[in-house]
Amino acid sequence: MSFLNRIRLAFAGTFQADVSTVNNDVRHFDNATFKSSFQELPEDNSANGWWNPMGSGAFRLLDCRVTGVWYDDGSFTDDPTKDPVVGMLIGGSNDRTSGKMVDLDPQYQVVTMLWGLDVRLTDDEGATSFRGRYQPNAMRDGWPYRNLNAKGDAASSATFQSVLEGVSWDEGSAKTSRFLRELRATTTGDRLSIRMATFGFCDKPSDARYTLGTVVGSIGPYLPGEPSSFVLGRRFTPAANPFMSWNGITFFSGLVDEKSGTLFLDLSNALPIVDEMGSPHDIGRLSVGILRDPTLPEKTAVSPDTFEELVEIPYREAGEKGQAPWVSRTGGVFAVTLTPDQVALIKDHPIALVSRGPVTPGAPGVGPESCLDVVAMRESEGGLLVCAEPEVHRIDGAGETSATLYAARYGAPLGGAALQLTQSGRVQAQQVAPGDDPNAPTAEIPDYGWPEDALSFSSSVETSPEGKAELRITTRPPGNPRKYLDGQIYVITYQCSGQTKAVFPFFEAIALHVRDAFEVPADPTWSDIEPIFTQYANLYPLMSKRIVNLSSPSDVKLHASILKLAFSLPITDPNYMPVTRDLSEPKRQMIVKWLEKVERGGDAVLDAAAGAQPAAPARAQARAQVKAQAKARDAAQAEAGASTTGGSRPRFPGKFTSTTGGSRLK
Repeated sequence: MSFLNRIRLAFAGTFQADVSTVNNDVRHFDNATFKSSFQELPEDNSANGWWNPMGSGAFRLLDCRVTGVWYDDGSFTDDPTKDPVVGMLIGGSNDRTSGKMVDLDPQYQVVTMLWGLDVRLTDDEGATSFRGRYQPNAMRDGWPYRNLNAKGDAASSATFQSVLEGVSWDEGSAKTSRFLRELRATTTGDRLSIRMATFGFCDKPSDARYTLGTVVGSIGPYLPGEPSSFVLGRRFTPAANPFMSWNGITFFSGLVDEKSGTLFLDLSNALPIVDEMGSPHDIGRLSVGILRDPTLPEKTAVSPDTFEELVEIPYREAGEKGQAPWVSRTGGVFAVTLTPDQVALIKDHPIALVSRGPVTPGAPGVGPESCLDVVAMRESEGGLLVCAEPEVHRIDGAGETSATLYAARYGAPLGGAALQLTQSGRVQAQQVAPGDDPNAPTAEIPDYGWPEDALSFSSSVETSPEGKAELRITTRPPGNPRKYLDGQIYVITYQCSGQTKAVFPFFEAIALHVRDAFEVPADPTWSDIEPIFTQYANLYPLMSKRIVNLSSPSDVKLHASILKLAFSLPITDPNYMPVTRDLSEPKRQMIVKWLEKVERGGDAVLDAAAGAQPAAPARAQARAQVKAQAKARDAAQAEAGASTTGGSRPRFPGKFTSTTGGSRLK
């Protein structure tokens, strides 16, 4: 049942996404036309390096507090005197660097993933109750218009659902916390389920919340056979708008637990808000119930004969003065207990949200201006849900990968379903770019999605009795169609036979980065390495200006050992290089092979490339240079601020004040 379980905790607080925005513009990947101004903040009408060129790629959870816990019997507490977990911190590692937020590609930035993120439950003194490593999964249900009083990134929201792997527990904590005892007894395989919803992000360098946003989350048990990145349950979809219903509700998921007779709705990313804290936009009374007439569409009036109301959803509750919005206090999860008759009815009837609103003109018996209780959002037609996992694939040249497709009807596995697969095809000059820019990059914007014959897969598959089907995809090298970018991006959409695309979020698809073929040279030289390193030096000025300049032969030689370590780490490690995760395995092997050669003493091409720069500096000079660089980094970090949660030191805006150890989120 994933995090939609009677046993769950809710948390809320702040996240930091210190992403580098130089690589948001695909044209910045062209070494031949790259300008130094692309590493600077916007100025006048020039976008330059966009809003955060000095970003580190870090993703952090900051001052996130447990706001409440639910038990297996359905009871709840937000009182820390009744369960010490309430008020504890949900944060990152205290002995590793931060996690990293990574897009698949500059031309496909809608499947962002978190890599190397540790998640811990701790008290204010840092004692850990449990910890686990967040399994990288792509964000889902991206919504660009959630905050009605903002635009761009500030208006957007999304969900990150995954599992925490390798979970370890503190034996003593369970003795004092009923919640931890029940959670540990219920979960399986050293895993926990987690979902985070992010919104209210600030991308203005002059703002005190620069690179910060609001996060609400839920953590619950993981049960065998569950998908890790989505809820295999009930799916709610807007009727026509690609992002939201007539009154502003977007895609969300629910689940019915027949054993406990509980309906869960994940509304963490579903309802419109009016500020960065998640204060709700008032869309009137909102209730949930069962459509006795399964044919009723959105914006149609309901009656006791056609709709069985269960309960009103208290999404507008603000509680006592100064208390956080409902979405923060609950993690956005709403649960209601069903009667046995309702459990039976809901097995083959759609669930719907109902609110006061105008009826669709022409509805029988009402005038065009009538305002009644109408369907605000309902389950997809026939209760169908189709989803794929994993959503993102990285493949080197000629290779093979597979994805599992799941199909369900009203939350139950749907066997024998015919699923159709379609390749999206060529997309011309796709680029998310500001408007008129006198200093715009001059590189040609490439097309993606071609050549289409680089992919081979079946156009249809049938689900097993368990509602699953395996899609096998084989690839061939695309032949460098994007020139200055390695490989090509491909997209495969899926649907049940007869379904419409309208029931899927705009970017619900399988995305692949198929890299170009490459053969590791027998004796790689700086000439082989330079184009790759120069590109990363351009795209990550934080590294090239403050740590190691990858475009400088002498600087690379000085730091060869630490670079070799970073390029030798597993892709899931937070210190993996490159942070973009877009380097093919053969090219990574070439870089490591070359760095090992440099460690042994040499590369004549490297020394020649250094030109007038000193060859290998004397030992004392080398030590002095390293110390000077470390001093400069420390000074920069001290100026930016330091984390109070342990571990890596985040780059905060000067006005940001941590509340860790201070006041709790009410």
